Order: sequence, then structure tokens, then C-alpha cells
Amino acid sequence: MRWLRRSDPVAPLPAQVREGLGLARGERVLAHATLAPGGWLVATTTALVLVDPIDGPASGPGTPRVRTPWHDIAEAVWRADERTLRVRWVTGDDGEQLLLLGEGESYFPEVVRERVMSTYVLSRRIDVRGRRGVTVAVRRRADASLVVQAVADPGVDLLRPAVADEVAAAARALRQQVGLPADGPIVGLTDDEPETRRLA
Repeated sequence: MRWLRRSDPVAPLPAQVREGLGLARGERVLAHATLAPGGWLVATTTALVLVDPIDGPASGPGTPRVRTPWHDIAEAVWRADERTLRVRWVTGDDGEQLLLLGEGESYFPEVVRERVMSTYVLSRRIDVRGRRGVTVAVRRRADASLVVQAVADPGVDLLRPAVADEVAAAARALRQQVGLPADGPIVGLTDDEPETRRLA
């Protein structure tokens, strides 16, 4: 019988990458993975951080480029056979991003999924057209405050009056369930923007 051999573990984060993360007080690194094109993805207790290669276009220790709080990621789907992590953002021009991870065993995909899912407090699905629709959710930020978001599937216009009205009604109902004021901003529908920090 032939035993399956696990690949080597991911190499530790270089010291200059760890130092360059600029972690907030109390923030910790939970897991990391290398990217096939070069660079790293780092999961901390509060955010997903994309770090350029040390010799990449940015310079300096670590060169972190994008820092996204967990509540600003709508979902993260891991495909082990392809070693890809598909990350869908709450809003923004990026829509979603497909990240190809480098070789090595890592709990990184599981950590990312757990961190994203742990921010969901309540959610409601609104069907708009066939299987396409909008997910309205109350999410918890790292500081324990709550935010209401509307995440539309591709091809769904959140600003269409009928859709916007349904989203607003769903948001009011969810707000009341968690003790928030009935009216308030909805990230994705109003001018409120996600807190993703693009660092380069």
C-alpha cells in the first residue's frame, strides 16, 4: 500500500515581512501562505493582508499592499485541486479575486473561512432574478461594532428602485433584531465604503 505524502509545510514568514505588517495592539498573525507568483497572504485576527514579494515593486520591510478587514470579505472559497482561493469583496471595483497559492501544507484556507464566517451575525437572502439576488447581512467588526451590508450577485443592480426598496426593508428588519436603529447606512447601497486599505 502506498502512503500519501503530505507536502512540506509553508516556510515561516521572513522577519522583515512580519515586521512590515504594522500590526495593531493586540492583533496577531494566525496563518499565512505563499502566493505562486510571489509574495504572501497573511491572516491576522482582524484582517487579510496581501504582501508583495520582498523584491517586488514596493520597497521596504514586508511591503504590505492591501489590508482588508474580515467583515469586508463577503466569502472566500478554497479549491484544493487548483490551489486557488477565490475571494469576493463586499463592494468595490475588484468584485472578486482569484489567488493562486504556492506549494506547502497550510491551515490558511480554513483560517480565512472561519474568520470571514465568524463576522456574520444575521443575514437574509433576497431573490431578484432566477438564482441571482442580494445578500443583506449584519456583520461584526473587529471592535465588536455592527455594520449592515448588501452584497449583490453579478448582474444585479442594487440601485434599481425595486431592488433598493427590498434591500432597505430587509436591512430594517435585521437591524431591529440586533437592536440597531431601524434606519442607517447600508454598505453597498449607500455612500458608505468598505474599510479595505490599499497600501500601494
